[in-house]
Amino acid sequence: MNRMQNRVRGWGARALVGAALAAAAVAGSLVVPAAASAATALPDGKTQETAAASCWEIKQNYPSQPSGVYWLLTPKLVYPQQFYCDQVSLGGGWVMIGRGREGWKENYNGLGTPEQIFSTPSGTAAFKPAQLPAKTVDGLLNGGRPDQLPPNSIRVNRASALDGTRWQEVRFSLTRRDRWNWTLSGGNPVGSWVFGGYTGSGGWTGSVGWGGPTMPQGYGFGNDDGTGWNMTGVAQRATHKYLEGWSYGAQVTGADTPTSYMWAPAGQGYAIPFAQMFVRPQLKLADLDFGTVPSTGTPASTLPSIPNSDAMKTVWGVSGLANGQAGELNVEVAEFGQAGNTVFAGGNFQYVQQTRDGAGKVEQPYLAGFDVNTGQWVSSFRPVLNGQVKAIATLPDGRLAIGGQFTTVNGVAQPALAFLDPVTGQLSGQQVKAEHRTVGAVPYIHDLDIQGGYLYVAGSMTHLTAVGTTTSASAWNGGRINLATGLPDTNWNANLNGTTVAVDASARGDRAYFAGYFDSKGGTYTPDGTAIQTGAGAPLTSPVWVPSFSESTVDAQGHYQGYLWQNGVAEIGDRVYLGGSQHSLFGYDRNTFQRVSGSITHNGGDIQTVDDNGSIVVAGCHCGDHAYQDKYLKKEITDPWTEVDKINYAGAWDAATGKYIPDWSPVVQSRAGQGVWGSFFDSTGALWIGGDLTDSMRAGQVNQWSGGFIRFAPRDSVAPSTPGAISSTPNADGATATLAWGASSDAGSGVTYEVLRGNRVIASTTATNLTVPVPAEATTYVVRARDVTGNRSASTAVFTLQPASPNALTFVTNGDSWSWRYSSDALPADWNAATFDASSWAVGKGLFARGVSGAATNIDPSNLATKPLSAQFRKTFTVDDPTTVVNGKVSVIANDGVVVYLNGVELGRVRMPAGAITQNTLANGVVSNATAVSNRVVFDVPAGALVAGTNVITASVHANYRATTDLSFDLAFTAERGTAPAPAPGPV
Repeated sequence: MNRMQNRVRGWGARALVGAALAAAAVAGSLVVPAAASAATALPDGKTQETAAASCWEIKQNYPSQPSGVYWLLTPKLVYPQQFYCDQVSLGGGWVMIGRGREGWKENYNGLGTPEQIFSTPSGTAAFKPAQLPAKTVDGLLNGGRPDQLPPNSIRVNRASALDGTRWQEVRFSLTRRDRWNWTLSGGNPVGSWVFGGYTGSGGWTGSVGWGGPTMPQGYGFGNDDGTGWNMTGVAQRATHKYLEGWSYGAQVTGADTPTSYMWAPAGQGYAIPFAQMFVRPQLKLADLDFGTVPSTGTPASTLPSIPNSDAMKTVWGVSGLANGQAGELNVEVAEFGQAGNTVFAGGNFQYVQQTRDGAGKVEQPYLAGFDVNTGQWVSSFRPVLNGQVKAIATLPDGRLAIGGQFTTVNGVAQPALAFLDPVTGQLSGQQVKAEHRTVGAVPYIHDLDIQGGYLYVAGSMTHLTAVGTTTSASAWNGGRINLATGLPDTNWNANLNGTTVAVDASARGDRAYFAGYFDSKGGTYTPDGTAIQTGAGAPLTSPVWVPSFSESTVDAQGHYQGYLWQNGVAEIGDRVYLGGSQHSLFGYDRNTFQRVSGSITHNGGDIQTVDDNGSIVVAGCHCGDHAYQDKYLKKEITDPWTEVDKINYAGAWDAATGKYIPDWSPVVQSRAGQGVWGSFFDSTGALWIGGDLTDSMRAGQVNQWSGGFIRFAPRDSVAPSTPGAISSTPNADGATATLAWGASSDAGSGVTYEVLRGNRVIASTTATNLTVPVPAEATTYVVRARDVTGNRSASTAVFTLQPASPNALTFVTNGDSWSWRYSSDALPADWNAATFDASSWAVGKGLFARGVSGAATNIDPSNLATKPLSAQFRKTFTVDDPTTVVNGKVSVIANDGVVVYLNGVELGRVRMPAGAITQNTLANGVVSNATAVSNRVVFDVPAGALVAGTNVITASVHANYRATTDLSFDLAFTAERGTAPAPAPGPV
């Protein structure tokens, strides 16, 4: 590491980019122009259709473009999105990824909303931090590695005066970062850097200390002697309420006022300034590969099934310490299990209650049940225990097995292990008790697991004894119970020389894994994690599993010494995950027991529980900072890592690869920092985590009390249904057409439609139609639905929009002018005749509607108390040489029903009864305006229906019932110029 070569003495004088300019850019860039051109002009980022690959590309194409909001698109971004581009500073081309004063976060999913960043990039209104999701930043880099950006392509512009009149520019490069994240206090190695006019290289973002060899205090990159300008990434200090930000050094003070550009508590240094963060990827749209779209359209794509980062709403929680003891082995919730529709929480809590203030508070110590679907406390389940519950499992016959530190259940002596009725909480069936026959010792059950007809038991004990029988089995810190007989297995003894904390019996039925505080089985060395065969005699597997540890030494016998204990173990597929002391979660090959993956957490760090749902591993810990991927030793300098991510008392790893899943990034608070000691996936797929937890964050950054445990629903991983096929109709301007498609059946849950022209998304819209230019050559489109989570449907089949044909005829277009009436007055009988005088009718343009937002003509502007049941429309047009008009088609938006006439002759009807139609005839079907727009009705125009000169097309639109919420109509009439039919042969 190289120290800073020059102490920074001067402040930059660069002002922030004007918020007014940004707001103006937003106002002018949110709408896709109706007549946008598909020409080959260079991307300017002004519309979705003309999105550029980067702010830098816009700067190269249009050097005079001002700073402001632009549309950007890369294959990894998938669809055009808006960002703020600084096109002035340091050569321009910078995209803003975050801004704010104190209160920045390291969450992978960002902070606030992207709109807050691009709409309010500066000024006091921007002091509340907002940061892009890390995936969005990766999208801006098109999946490129941040450490492969051109030198000094990451930039922080921070205020250096209380009134915001002076600024300091800092630019730097990262040397070890394969994707973006916000863990800038996690010791990310830095390459080159620039502070104003001063340059250097080396150092780390943030300050890292592991209790071992560390960087000397103050050696984050950009630090000087503590009296100047300090760049530690993000700083957290008790005096500063642990708020994070781009702080200065000890001698730089701020002010705790709403308008100060440099914040600090009164009299304190380490001021946190308002700062803007940028990156400058140098990407051009023409260089990017968007792939190809087959004729059948694009396939569906879904996100991996992981828990939502936002917690479910707290309904009930727990509180109090029932045994009066605090500390990490006495947390409120340590374990979960489920029987039927009840999830049981066990631990050291004393009460169940509904709110932080104690609403509904009831004393129910150590074990309680909650409805799996609603989270409601199950008040009928009321066992009485005299000690902690640490283990829960559901037997095949439905009974609930519990283990822990208790000695009585409902007043009956039942030490450490009991089987309960899951409805009443009473002892049920044959009971087995745990014994510890060493003088002065008491039995303590830590974990239970069921596999192959056996209940495996882990804890501190010497025997398992069937109550009321003479059957007793040696079970030195691990044993099992035959569930068919209800008796302990006398031929299976784990025979470990120390307490076991966790057990996981393999789904393959051949072995059981134990973790804990032991180093041998029957004299064979197998420290703190072991695999024991399920056959009679409980032999060790071959090879014997000898785990490795993150902070240890090796003695003369080749045995590990130091911090070795392990708290959790789980087999998933061909891997075994072991977690415990000194922050380690390591993955091992099931067959060879070679270590194949690893992570270290920091600070605090010890892994306390390991669970899985078959595809992801969840580990709880008393870690509140970072998880380091591919790290195996606790010392950070001697053991580099590949990535550092945020972790907050619990994290998730991909079971198949051992890679950390940063997407699951919950915000959790803990009473005393003991963190998560229990985790469980219930029958709905929701994840429960428990410990000394007090608070969690719901969607919308809503903080809530979560006493003892928190629930996380599974993230939606189901694709929306495919939209209906695309159709097109011409518009009145002659230069554009309207594409329409059927709504996705998931539309009620808030889908957005992505419209692809060729292989690139050119619009995202919640409507089921889009106005596009009539092309100069055949152009393909597909539409797919995207849900709020980011799952995408399969697209429609490819629709080809043809260029305007020289033979094309358009008699009526969408949005044309019509004469219309919407009245309960008697309708003249000849209203649809070509000779009818409609001069007294109103005139307006389509779309005609009532109750429809965005309609061009509101047919009920006075909101009539009694709604007419129908509306009528007339339009005249002229036709030359009608004998050559062929392929005539009338395309109608009909909400609810409609009858269409041409020159007084009915062309067709939809959702209308047979027979004569009157003004008060009700439609016999109902559709919404959105459905009618995306599913237009098409009528063929028969030969001979048109006449030379003036023609009239009329329509009567009918409601399904008088109080229907909407009524709408528009129509287009197109045809082609063909050849006049040959005259009939004359008489011979």
